[in-house]
Amino acid sequence: MTTPRRVLLPTTLCVLTLAGVLSGCSGQEELPVAAVSDAEARTAVAHVVALAAQRTEEAMQRLCAENDGCPGMSSAIEFTPLDAPGPDRAPKELCTVALPATPSQAGSRIVVLEGTDGDGRAYVTQVLVDRAREAERDEDGLQVQEPGFWLGIRYTALQHGRAWSAAVDGPGQPEAGNEQARRACTDTDAWLAQVATRSPDDGASTQP
Repeated sequence: MTTPRRVLLPTTLCVLTLAGVLSGCSGQEELPVAAVSDAEARTAVAHVVALAAQRTEEAMQRLCAENDGCPGMSSAIEFTPLDAPGPDRAPKELCTVALPATPSQAGSRIVVLEGTDGDGRAYVTQVLVDRAREAERDEDGLQVQEPGFWLGIRYTALQHGRAWSAAVDGPGQPEAGNEQARRACTDTDAWLAQVATRSPDDGASTQP
């Protein structure tokens, strides 16, 4: 299975001047938004899990609308709601990991979950929780990136842009992917060092 990828480029504040139809951009950088606490990350992920457990198109649309909009690997979840784990298959939380600051985030968090999806397939997934900027903020001010957690998301770069992939079918593939996702819990320092120093590959999903 080929996993879709997206590219998001850093944005600057641009002002269009109507007089003379001239445009310009402000070079002023925004300060990173406040760090996400452990309790906030757990609560945000619990809300995502509860919505997914409804296994309806409406719930999946709400899941995307309340989080990152699902422009990436989670883009098809509203069309396949029964792939999500139901209320009898709530995932187990393996750990939470605080991430180093980036230019846009003072400290995001990863929540690692393990469970089985609606078809009984085992997954281990890394759920990234960010604090949204003021203009994008909803009630709780948090966003879960790639909220289709049962797809088996794992992050390979988080500092100099972001890169991630989803579980892949094939001999040995799910088990290998699950072990990679678990490394955030079982070998946290080494995993953090890897995602902090690795730059996204060409064409990989990126975000400032």
